Amino acid sequence: MIEPDIMKSDTNYRLAIPPAERLAVTLRFLATGNSYHSLMYTFKISRQCISNFIPEVCDAIIKALKDNVKYGKM
Repeated sequence: MIEPDIMKSDTNYRLAIPPAERLAVTLRFLATGNSYHSLMYTFKISRQCISNFIPEVCDAIIKALKDNVKYGKM
């Protein structure tokens, strides 16, 4: 559902991080609360890159699931 929103293009200098890996890093961050620094070692992705794409992936998740979330009193 979110793959088109988080997919990036490869360049002549580097390969883009696959959408599945971006999602995996984001879900690990949300589930465990690990720091970007510890995620950097777990996934072998730079801390700067992680800090850039986690908000993008969260925005894509919110956009994709906004119709499935009910607001208001229970």
